[in-house]
Amino acid sequence: MVSGGRNVLATVYLVAVLFYLYAPVAVIVLFSFADLPRLSMPIEGLTLHWYGDAFANPLLTTALWNSLALALISALVAGGLGTAFAFGAMKVRRTRVRGALLAASLLPAIVPLLVIGIALAMLFNALGLSQSLRNAAFGHVLVCLPFVILTMNARLETFDFTILESARDLGASPFRAFRDITFPLIRPSVLGAALLAAALSLDEFVVTWFNIGSHQTLPVLVWGLMRQGINPSINALASLLLFALICLVTVSGLSGCRARSAPTVSKQERMH
Repeated sequence: MVSGGRNVLATVYLVAVLFYLYAPVAVIVLFSFADLPRLSMPIEGLTLHWYGDAFANPLLTTALWNSLALALISALVAGGLGTAFAFGAMKVRRTRVRGALLAASLLPAIVPLLVIGIALAMLFNALGLSQSLRNAAFGHVLVCLPFVILTMNARLETFDFTILESARDLGASPFRAFRDITFPLIRPSVLGAALLAAALSLDEFVVTWFNIGSHQTLPVLVWGLMRQGINPSINALASLLLFALICLVTVSGLSGCRARSAPTVSKQERMH
């Protein structure tokens, strides 16, 4: 009886925590389909009218393209730099030095985004660079880079580097060893890390606000519309952004699962 009661309490606690986490998100999505413009219960009907209003906003297209451009830049640049850094850190033989390098690379994920945004704005101002989409791209890469490094480091911890040594012994050049062996094995992890960077970029607001100037991204546009009052079209925009993030994170997670389940090359296969 005591054990059964504890299980019930644990289940109730977990349900309460999940409700607390996801209830606000569910409300946003639900009211994006509400027929009436006021946010009140009960909902009398469902409609896609507010999604049409959101896309009718002339600022949406520009903000959407800016967000997609920043997400693509973050995925490519942060993905490439993070992968290269993770490989370089794994080549360091001294464990303490490697740990220090990884800890230093993860500091931007710990520092408050407000501090990063202000610091970048002051740096660009000192360099004479006016606020622009370019400045925001630097900020997005900086914010996304630690998470790419963390993802790739976890993958490379289980990577068998003796495969590359065997390829070199058989006469393969470094480029061919990377093309035929290394990249196919780490490709799911690289893709997953890049998609994670894109998802973080789409959601970034604080660093973007301090550095983008007169340009807009979807989060900045939603914030500007919220200052004029709550409108169901804002719920529609937020829901679209939420759906895009869910898709990116899901594909990123699936890529990570593929990387963990990728077959390894046995010693006998390497000998052959």
